[in-house]
Amino acid sequence: MRLLTVIVVLMVAGLQWRVWFSEASVGEVNAKQERLATLQAEQTRLERRNETLAAEVGSLREGMDAVEAQARLTLGLVREDERFYQVVEAVRPDTITPPAVDPTRVTSPAIGE
Repeated sequence: MRLLTVIVVLMVAGLQWRVWFSEASVGEVNAKQERLATLQAEQTRLERRNETLAAEVGSLREGMDAVEAQARLTLGLVREDERFYQVVEAVRPDTITPPAVDPTRVTSPAIGE
């Protein structure tokens, strides 16, 4: 009877060791589930990005409107029958900040001046 008790205790101890400390322990399983959730979220984000890029490529292949919009936006192109006007807003003098001066840097006049 004593031998049977020792065997059962050793078996339970071995099973508990596997549950808490082995490669397939509870902590490892939880960590892998969290990693899986993170990877699934990243995959979903990348799939949405791919769909957006595929739609943009499709619109660039099908029509000239998208190409024209990209040319205007990125290259600043203007049609021949259009006039380009650039509006420069007035800048108030009190909003201009002078560059910072380093007090430790001393400038000396150039030789021969």
